[in-house]
Amino acid sequence: MQKAKSNASLSLIRTVLEEPSSQVGLILTDRLMNIPTEVVPPMYNMLLEEISWATEEKEPYEFTHYLIISKAYTEVESQLDKEDSQPQKKSKKSGNKEVFYFHPEDEILEQHAVAKGGYEYTKQEGEGTSDSKRAFQELGVKPQGRMILIDGVKFNEVVKAIGDFVNPVS
Repeated sequence: MQKAKSNASLSLIRTVLEEPSSQVGLILTDRLMNIPTEVVPPMYNMLLEEISWATEEKEPYEFTHYLIISKAYTEVESQLDKEDSQPQKKSKKSGNKEVFYFHPEDEILEQHAVAKGGYEYTKQEGEGTSDSKRAFQELGVKPQGRMILIDGVKFNEVVKAIGDFVNPVS
């Protein structure tokens, strides 16, 4: 709730969480970097099966919405490059930075979302930390959290779309 207050595009998430009749399933999407994307569709399919079995057993898993917590990043100017360059006039910072996804399936999830948006992590990394994550590019990386709210009745369709995205039919 606290993080949903930080971004106006997440206001629907706050509303859904506050609604007594809402049943929100929480999905945390984080995996090791070397795990291939091809494992994602079977994982979501297994989740759907587990939920189906639970509802058949009359367990309380009939979700009205699914809240997916993931992470993304924006590119930031390197602190190292700032130190090397000559002092210049301050330029206007762009408020709309492009968001990049650590997990490619998040792009599909966000296409089907009823609400989505980013938020800053509570514990901020120190200045210059993004330089350690810049690998083979000129810009650093600033991670952020992402919330994606999916309507419960459309979740099967979303899982199918993820499968089609990851494993397209030739």
